[in-house]
Amino acid sequence: AVTGGSDVCSSDLEATTLIAALANTVPTLRLIASVAPILVHPAVFAKMAATLDDISGGRVGINIVSAGNKGEYTQMGLYPDNFEDIRYEYTEEWISVVKRLWSEESVTHKGKYFELDDCMSWPHPARGNMPIVCATTSERGYKFVADHCTDGFFGGSTLEIQKQMSHRIKQVASESGRPVRTHTLVLLIQGDSDQDAQKMLDHYREGADTQAIENIYRLRAADKGDLRKENYRNRFETDLRLFYGGVPFVGGPERVADRIEELAVDGDVDGIMFIFPDFIEGVKRFGDQVMPLLRARGLKPQKIH
Repeated sequence: AVTGGSDVCSSDLEATTLIAALANTVPTLRLIASVAPILVHPAVFAKMAATLDDISGGRVGINIVSAGNKGEYTQMGLYPDNFEDIRYEYTEEWISVVKRLWSEESVTHKGKYFELDDCMSWPHPARGNMPIVCATTSERGYKFVADHCTDGFFGGSTLEIQKQMSHRIKQVASESGRPVRTHTLVLLIQGDSDQDAQKMLDHYREGADTQAIENIYRLRAADKGDLRKENYRNRFETDLRLFYGGVPFVGGPERVADRIEELAVDGDVDGIMFIFPDFIEGVKRFGDQVMPLLRARGLKPQKIH
C-alpha cells in the first residue's frame, strides 16, 4: 500500500533535540534519524538512538548513510582515502555492534574497525530493535539492506526504473531469507487537470537558473566514478535537472493517482516519500484530490511498525 508522509527524517545527529521535541509533542509520527557511521562511533550512536526511542515510546527508526558527503567530511579529516572500497564492510561491522548493544547486557567486540570491552548501553529499544533504513542503488547496497535493514530506500530516474529497483531489493532480501519493505521518492506537480500541472512545470522550466543547477551537478559528480558521472550528465540534460531528487509526477488527480497505484501495485513499493514544490498547498491538494481516489481503489496509508 502507500504511506502518506508520516515519517520525519533528520539530516544529521545534531537534530537530536528537534526529534526529541517532536517525539514528545506529536505522538503520531514515526521519527527517522539519519546517521553517517563514518562520523559517529557505534556505542555513542546506540545510546543516543535508544534514548530517543525511549522518549518517543518506541517510534524511532534510523537511516544509515553509508557514503555521505565526501567533500564535507574530508575537510575535517573524517573520510579515509580508501573508504569507498571498504564502506559497506565498515558499515556492516558498525551496525552489528549497534544491534548487539541494543540487545545484550554487555558487549565485548574485537573487530577490524571497532573494539569494545564489556561495554554496556542503556536503555535498550522498546521493542528490542528498531526500523533500519538504507538508501542505495547498487547491488552491494541491496545486499547490505537484505542482511541488515528492515527497509530499503531508492531513487531512480523513471517510473520503470523505480519499479525494477523495488523488485530487485525484495528479490535479494528473499534470497537472504528476510522480508524488506521498499520506499521511493516522488516529486508531485499537481493541478486540477493535466493541463494545469503542465503549465506549472513550464513555469518552473522557464524560471530555472541553469548555471546554478549545473554547478550543483558538477559538484555532485566530481568525486564519482565514470558511470555515476554519466548518470549525472544524463539527468542534467533532461527536465529532471529542475528537481534535486525524486521522479516528477506531473498531472491532475487521476493521472497522479494512476502513477502512484502503478508504483504500489506493479512495483510492490511499500512507501512513498512525497516532495511538493509548495509543501502546504501540495499536501492539502493531495489530501483533497488524490487520496480519495486512492482509497476508492483500495489503496490507503498503512502504519509502519
